[in-house]
Amino acid sequence: MSNNTLPTDQTGATILPDPRQETVPRRIGAFFAQPVVIVWIIFVLMFPLSRIVSPSFPSLGQLESTLILGLFLVVVAFGQGFVILTGGFDLSLPQTIALGAFLTGYLANTGWPVMGAIVAATIGCALIGLINGLLVAYAKFPPFIVTLATGSILGSVLLGVSRGTPAQPSPAALSSLFSGKESFLGIPTPIWALVIFALIAYLIQMRSTIGRRTFAVGNSEIASRVAGVPVSSTLIIVYTFAGISSGLAGIMLLGYSSGADLNIGASWLLPSITAVVVGGSAIRGGAGSYAGTIGGALLITVLGIDISAAGFSEGVKQILYGVIILIALIAARLGKDAGAART
Repeated sequence: MSNNTLPTDQTGATILPDPRQETVPRRIGAFFAQPVVIVWIIFVLMFPLSRIVSPSFPSLGQLESTLILGLFLVVVAFGQGFVILTGGFDLSLPQTIALGAFLTGYLANTGWPVMGAIVAATIGCALIGLINGLLVAYAKFPPFIVTLATGSILGSVLLGVSRGTPAQPSPAALSSLFSGKESFLGIPTPIWALVIFALIAYLIQMRSTIGRRTFAVGNSEIASRVAGVPVSSTLIIVYTFAGISSGLAGIMLLGYSSGADLNIGASWLLPSITAVVVGGSAIRGGAGSYAGTIGGALLITVLGIDISAAGFSEGVKQILYGVIILIALIAARLGKDAGAART
């Protein structure tokens, strides 16, 4: 008796399975196994699960709040994620956020046009990123040391310039745009800002030449140089983008909160890294997706809303972010060790 379990036709010949039929479930499984898809599925599932912490959830108001608050994390996570793709971290992010907010408020309140103040603040933050990039690219200092040092210097300069003055009030036009009170076509303006920024940032990271070069540098600087990739200029541009995104986040936060002190960026460093890691980016660099980063940022935002609704303090959020980052670091190390063992 034959042990062949495959079906046969009338002539007794074995009927082989259609390889196209075999690939369909595999493709479906592979699609849902992608980190980007997983994080978006979890994000969607979090809304019905939010009812555990509040009987008023889920609701349209909860969704609007998530998208409005998620705007700021989506913006800062773009710059942080861009840097992480190269294998570094931008630890100057909190101070750069403060610079964007403080400089915009200060200039606007001394008579500058609001748009002029925004442009000047953005340029100032871009210069911070440029300095970081130059030091990383040419001095070859570790990115976390460079950005920690520049952030510390910037924070001290801001403290000295402000002389302990109260928070800078936001220009009325900026508050109107980012407070969530104004809407266009029935949708709050911060949500429109989220969509526009996310689209532009996605095209820069995933569809532009600088984006492709960033992935290459993150995978291997040596191989990138051999392939003719301008590694130094790529690093400079990446850190400049990080400075710009942090500055824009500070400007938006100024409008949202109707004022800003020098601590406005203090709570955004860990979330910015966590959003990138949760979104599926490799913490060692070279792999990631901005679509995943957006999903990670929104997921963390809705988690933060749920934590607050449950009555827990801000410290619980920071602990959560730290745990996620530690898990990512451990996973990256285990993956590296496993790869070394195979070779």
